[in-house]
Amino acid sequence: MFLGGALIVFVAPPLAAGVFTGQGPAVLITVALAELLLVCAITAWWLHRRRLRWVDVGLSARHWVRDSALGAAAVVPRLLLEFGVLVPMAGGADSPEAREVLDNTAAGGAALAATLVLGVIGGGVAEELYFRGFMIGALPEAFRRRRRAVGVAAVLSVLLFGLLHVPSSWSAAVAIAVAGLVYVGLFMLTGRVTASMVSHCLWNTAAVVAVLTLYG
Repeated sequence: MFLGGALIVFVAPPLAAGVFTGQGPAVLITVALAELLLVCAITAWWLHRRRLRWVDVGLSARHWVRDSALGAAAVVPRLLLEFGVLVPMAGGADSPEAREVLDNTAAGGAALAATLVLGVIGGGVAEELYFRGFMIGALPEAFRRRRRAVGVAAVLSVLLFGLLHVPSSWSAAVAIAVAGLVYVGLFMLTGRVTASMVSHCLWNTAAVVAVLTLYG
């Protein structure tokens, strides 16, 4: 179920919109909104079916300041790892990760802004709600041994998250694996999606800023 849901939410909209063949800013924003709406629909259906609440996927305002600070703090060591080690070893400005950002920048401010919107809404919000909140928070409720189910869901969350991002290089594979582990760790530590959402949104924004600062 989780695999089918991930394909519906994060693969079908980009393919349908032709994002992988290069479309305009409006298409990127549409894809971001479609992903978020699909995640909310799937999650709402599951919660209704299992008689659960949105708090069961980690959506809660409780300790939001502390959780946000924790998520923000997790961005710093990742920036040091990726832009201090991984990206330079993969070719710096010629690495696939940096090249994508630089190409979007060359396409104009609207394209760059749309990329950031996709990264924040489609990535930071929708992906965290699905891969962490839905997979680790809500799905295990269907199993008798919930604690074991949570552990399995956490591992599957990291693996599926990495596979759907289709790493284009060894450095990207390491980076996405680290990202998955960090986001799962934040969710497991707090029991809420606030920290992982904030961390994911800030990372997607900070990574673009870092590329432009270092290689732009």
